Amino acid sequence: MPLSMMRSGEKSTIKKINGQDDTKRFLESLGFIVGSTITVVSEMGGNMILNVKDTRVALNKAMATRIIV
Repeated sequence: MPLSMMRSGEKSTIKKINGQDDTKRFLESLGFIVGSTITVVSEMGGNMILNVKDTRVALNKAMATRIIV
């Protein structure tokens, strides 16, 4: 299931990251690595605030759909 379908308070593990190599590297630099635990802090207007590796990161819906949990 894509990360964009998760709701506030849900916790899951990253299974796969889709996209081109540049996109994958960008997401990995933010801490989105396969096997990491991710928590949705809040969601507003398609944008998501996520907690990954004890850091809060904001992603838009387009980027969130590339992360499979």
